[in-house]
Amino acid sequence: MTLIAELRRRKVFKVGAAYLVLAWLLIQVVSTVAPQLNLPEWAPRLITFVLLLGFPVALVLAWIFDNTPDGVRVDAAPVGNKRMYAIAAALAALAVGWYWKGRPEPVDTGAEARTIAVLPFVNMSGDPDNEYFSDGISEEILNVLASTPELRVAARTSSFAFKGQQKEIPDIARELEVRMVLEGSVRRQGDRVRITAQLIDAQKGFHLWSQTYDRELKDIFAIQDDIARSIGDELKVRIGGVLAQDASTAATASVEAYDLYLRGLAQWQLRREQSLWEAAALFERALAADPEFAPAHAGQALVFAILGDYSTRITYRESRRRARDHAEQALALDPALPETFAALGNVANSESRRGTAQRLYQRAIALRPSFATAHQWRGSSLMESGELEAGLVSLERAAALDPRSLVIGQNLAWQLLVLGRDAEARAACVRVLAFAPDYDGCLDTLALIALLRGETDVAEPLLERYVATADLGGQPLVKELVDAFGGRGDRDALAQRLAASGSRDFMERDKGVVLNSIGIPPMLMALGRSDLALAYLERMAGEASDVTDWSMFMPGLDPIRCDPRFVALVEQRHARDPRWQRACGGKS
Repeated sequence: MTLIAELRRRKVFKVGAAYLVLAWLLIQVVSTVAPQLNLPEWAPRLITFVLLLGFPVALVLAWIFDNTPDGVRVDAAPVGNKRMYAIAAALAALAVGWYWKGRPEPVDTGAEARTIAVLPFVNMSGDPDNEYFSDGISEEILNVLASTPELRVAARTSSFAFKGQQKEIPDIARELEVRMVLEGSVRRQGDRVRITAQLIDAQKGFHLWSQTYDRELKDIFAIQDDIARSIGDELKVRIGGVLAQDASTAATASVEAYDLYLRGLAQWQLRREQSLWEAAALFERALAADPEFAPAHAGQALVFAILGDYSTRITYRESRRRARDHAEQALALDPALPETFAALGNVANSESRRGTAQRLYQRAIALRPSFATAHQWRGSSLMESGELEAGLVSLERAAALDPRSLVIGQNLAWQLLVLGRDAEARAACVRVLAFAPDYDGCLDTLALIALLRGETDVAEPLLERYVATADLGGQPLVKELVDAFGGRGDRDALAQRLAASGSRDFMERDKGVVLNSIGIPPMLMALGRSDLALAYLERMAGEASDVTDWSMFMPGLDPIRCDPRFVALVEQRHARDPRWQRACGGKS
């Protein structure tokens, strides 16, 4: 009798098939209910491992025992015992190998225990339109934690980048260079909300704390504070000196206002023209529901602090005027909102009030040490004032807090470019494109670097990708740029056209400008028209744009750095030229 025939006679195949079906069903059930039951992260994997180990045991039992009319009895096998046991042992070994080889490795990034990421809470409301609400709750908790000096909190952009991804917690922690991870779920039904939160030590794989809150929606601020305090207790830190001020002064009695505010936050985070306008409209509706709701004023201040850089539908001056107005109202209502000081800092910097800007940014950071945007804007302000190395430190801090931020990654690349560290600038943008391949900000920067270095073969495909992504009608201009910088086209005609463009022409379709205007002065220098470059810098300074501030310290502008007009321009911008001594040899 063959082994196969003996296996059939003893119904080993039937038992094995039935076991696999039941095990698969059990694994599906466990995977579904584990989050609701607050089971540890390792529980579903361990259950799967136990079921895999049980499979060879079930096969051996089916081989040994026979179910007869007289009951279960041991059935001596004429052939195949050794082979059957060998198969069972091999299956058991495979199960053990899967468990140990496939298990997540402990996080070993050197991250201290007081580093944490807040993942976007899962929307359990059954309505995809409530996604903004669960995201907003996560962000509000993140902001409270980020107000604690002893904690380093990964920024929203980076922690939310893993939304919807089936990644293990230790893998996420490793990418964000944190040890602790907060995750949870939100179920909103009518005027009630149920929030489940759990804190995980990604290095050890243990749940340190978990809690479920079932409250009325009006208690949402108290829930956020409770979660933050519990985390503080676990990590032995005092959560923020301002802890939402006991959930009273920062709160609103209007559920409608808070709901609209969360919707506005979600749009602000996208940092695109249309989303910023939508954010402004939502914050305005929130203020109509509760004119005293300070965070909505602060949200408007953030929007208008940058809207002029994203949209031609509003002038720079009007955008900044509205940013200042909302920031001052927020400040009067609640002097402890870091967004207010960051927005005011951005306005002051745009007006070349460098010292004021720096103090405002420092205040925002003091209120929320892990506020990546404040570190980013502070770094850019330092760069514009001529403090290049200090600006780089601040931008590197912003990038460490928010490694998945597109705009921070591009700003860091530009800072390195200004310092003459082209290879590092390229690497910074390459890292961004690895997870956001269509990000126009870095396609633009990489194409500019290649053009200035005469690497037209590198620049051309980048320009093609950029114009396809931006969709601003720049396709015919790619060849003109590549030919001119490659020595085959009319360099002077291109220079004349670039010099005549406006600071925001690159945002508008068919304006004849492909790359961001901050790259025009160094391009004009590379095209041999230093006269046009200097005139362009002077004209941009008069337009209240930031083109002059962002481009005047580029190494390519060294040939005009000693010109009295350039020196006067630097003074007008309340900056110190760090390249003047080297370029001008100490001559005034």
